[in-house]
Amino acid sequence: MRNDIFISYSRKNLQEVIAIRDELKEQIGVDSWIDLKGIESGEQFANVIISAIDNCKVVLFMISQASMQSDYTKKEVMYARNTGKNVVPVVLDGSKLSGWFLFEFGTIDYIDIQNPIQKQKFYDNIRSWLGLSDEDEGPVDFYNTAQHYYLKKEYVVAMKWFQKAAKYGYADAIYYIGLIYNLGQGVTTDYKKAMEWYLKASLQNHAEAQNNIGLLYKHGLGVERNEKEALRWYRKAAENSSIEALYNIGKCYYFGRGVEPNLTEAAKIFEEIALKGHAKAQSSIAYCYFSGEGVQQDYKKAVMWFKKAADNGTPIARYYLGYCYYYGLGVKQDYERAAFWFEQAIKSNHAASELYLGLCYKDGLGVPKDEVKAKICFRKALKQGCQEAKQYL
Repeated sequence: MRNDIFISYSRKNLQEVIAIRDELKEQIGVDSWIDLKGIESGEQFANVIISAIDNCKVVLFMISQASMQSDYTKKEVMYARNTGKNVVPVVLDGSKLSGWFLFEFGTIDYIDIQNPIQKQKFYDNIRSWLGLSDEDEGPVDFYNTAQHYYLKKEYVVAMKWFQKAAKYGYADAIYYIGLIYNLGQGVTTDYKKAMEWYLKASLQNHAEAQNNIGLLYKHGLGVERNEKEALRWYRKAAENSSIEALYNIGKCYYFGRGVEPNLTEAAKIFEEIALKGHAKAQSSIAYCYFSGEGVQQDYKKAVMWFKKAADNGTPIARYYLGYCYYYGLGVKQDYERAAFWFEQAIKSNHAASELYLGLCYKDGLGVPKDEVKAKICFRKALKQGCQEAKQYL
């Protein structure tokens, strides 16, 4: 794995080194490799340490009495120098270079990390050595760095970089700041701040931000609950090509949220975006065909759409597909396939699927008859709120 910096140090200085590593990440946005487990063998040294040095750009040698007495730090520094790496001495505890290290680095300026002026110069030099510059970088670079840390779930660091990009008015970064406050990722959940940032992003027609504003209005989070206002924001997002917002509009028509119920319009919307591969819409239009809501009842079409949604991982679709096979609705009755789909649905703790899988085991339908397994399924179904399971227990 490539890292920007390799840190050579003594494990006696572990806490100070971790603090420096974290600060480098927060201030500059670079990854540093440090050995956290300790070198246990020559083989580990060869396979891990050498690879880490080969894949870095800069090596930091943390100077302390302990590190200058370590054979391993000497090996690391020697290897780094011999392979042409830029090796930077950094004083941790006020120790002066001595012995071999004085011979190697006696003529090189080294950094006293306790000195604020040298520390700032150190950060500036790191950026230069790594080819980074605030003048050269722009909001896209800051945003990409933020995304790197966001995907690693290092939300505090990601937030700093999103904020840098947001200063340039970068809409995606502004949206993510709202999302971080919305979800409480590395910060205390704050729906009002989430709304503020979403609104800023929405000024640039950011579809995801507009859709999320609608969701905040729907649930009354950070604002007074208002389903009509939610629908208005879904429409804005849909105009900016948000499929998720269009799906939310379909649900508004289906349930009558902020608008008069209109099952025909809901089914039309669900089918439109189901054709684009939207899993929840596929499940929704399948149910419309299953129940005859907004469309003419058609079990075959229901099964077709349930199958697509099930293949896309939707638990409720897996349950209904099992249900259709269990009762022979739109397909030839097939208990084995029914049991298979119930088993798939219970991976997501679907109570009704637990009940039906229990019935399969109870009667030996599609699976070997097994009353013990049946009881286990019924108990799980009951625990998940399926009261019908009581009668079988």
